Amino acid sequence: MNFVHLVPDNIEKYGEYVFLKCEGQEYTNTDLERFSNRLANGLQKMRLQKGDRVILFLPNIPEVCISQLAVLKIGAIVVPVNPSLTPQELSYIINHSEALTIITWAGLLETVHTAKALSSVKPSVIVVGEDLPEDYIPFANCYADDDTFPMVHQPDDATAVIMYTSGTTGNPKGVMLSHFNLYMQGHADVEACGVINADGTRLLDQVNILCVLPLSHAYGFSVMALALLVGGTMHLMPDFDIEKILKYIQDHKITAFPGVPTLYAWLAAYPDAEKYDTGSVARWLAGAAELSAEVRDSFEKRYNTKILDAYGLTETVSGLSMQRHNRPIKVGSVGSAIPGISIRVLDGDGRPLPPGQVGEFAVKGPNVMQGYFKNEEETAQVLKDGWLYTGDMGYMDEDGDIFIVDRKKDLVIHKGFNIYPSEVEAVLCDHPDISDAGVIGVPDREYGEQVCAFVVLKEGAQASKKEIQSFCQERLARYKVPHYIEFCASLPKNELGKTLRRQLKVIPEDLIAVDEAK
Repeated sequence: MNFVHLVPDNIEKYGEYVFLKCEGQEYTNTDLERFSNRLANGLQKMRLQKGDRVILFLPNIPEVCISQLAVLKIGAIVVPVNPSLTPQELSYIINHSEALTIITWAGLLETVHTAKALSSVKPSVIVVGEDLPEDYIPFANCYADDDTFPMVHQPDDATAVIMYTSGTTGNPKGVMLSHFNLYMQGHADVEACGVINADGTRLLDQVNILCVLPLSHAYGFSVMALALLVGGTMHLMPDFDIEKILKYIQDHKITAFPGVPTLYAWLAAYPDAEKYDTGSVARWLAGAAELSAEVRDSFEKRYNTKILDAYGLTETVSGLSMQRHNRPIKVGSVGSAIPGISIRVLDGDGRPLPPGQVGEFAVKGPNVMQGYFKNEEETAQVLKDGWLYTGDMGYMDEDGDIFIVDRKKDLVIHKGFNIYPSEVEAVLCDHPDISDAGVIGVPDREYGEQVCAFVVLKEGAQASKKEIQSFCQERLARYKVPHYIEFCASLPKNELGKTLRRQLKVIPEDLIAVDEAK
């Protein structure tokens, strides 16, 4: 059940067809196999080997899929990284993963160069693009002539991917996912999305998936697996433009569209939506953040369709539960468990609770991670007797439908991106004029949540909100930078001195964004 077996299995079952499209480029499934074999041969000649970590710092371009497969074929480990990260954030991942190689795109070279200068680990850099500085290796030069490759054997439980997600301590955690995790998630998604029934009957004749969300997310592997399993086509879109999305759906007869609530809010509000025919889309899929009833209603009325909402974690590759196309959608629910997954609701002592009672979700199944890379203590806290304790609070009803009522870990979700308050707080407290800081999420109809920072200035300090925001912009990805900043004399603390974020209350209508402040 090695993930890369999906490609030859796909070719054997469906024959040659166009598997990947991106801005005029087309790759068949056999092209994908040949190019990934050639790159695997080239990476081996560069002395990359089994167990080495390779960072993929790329936008949505075909080289993402080719690189993922090539790295896995040589027995190495893929480390996908969001291309919007700052040099400081990338540097941490370079050091922690001890990556020997980075594969990136020419447009991201400045970030990579600075990150590498900040790092104690000095990986080689392979770049997709032309006219590169001498220190970098052109991606095209890494292709060997031989387009066959004897794949390095890896057992099903070998680590295939280390995906970094922000941790509650402020430092990102490396989620270790095995080949078995990725392979099984793909099979579960095929059935949960309503592409193929449990008995093998096909529900969608054509599967054309438009990938707008970054493939650096865990869902990227899930989308590739789903497409390979059902003979579908992946359509990659490197940039983000609502009109372009609508036109692409119309022109290419897209049948499946994975998105985040922010995307659906923008689509619902787009003034010229009726100009485009989106009737080909049979599955509008939502995840990564809470889908509000308001956004759902406005989108579904505008497009005369329905959204299937889902819930998942990086620690489970992607989805744990999903609403089904052939079942009633309950308001506030994120559907029932996907095939193969067991979900329990537990009290504070780890005992199962009956339907309707709120507790912590714990999950078990073939897509649950192996643990956190180089972090045994954190792994032991969340993995117990084969169950992953999610930190999310909610309940299940009598039908097994899941309702999330709170996030135990104080996660802020902006446009589908996870933001942990402690990470932003650590940056704020590095400011020379700040003595303390607390961060929460503020509801926002368009973006899901905005980051709001409560800041305590040192005695006599005069730092302005805009100055503090600029300080953060140099050290954090744009989506993590506080949108609102409020000054206060002190922060609420517990007996151990920990900030009580739940006591940081604001009225969203009373807040003024830093960019709008005088």
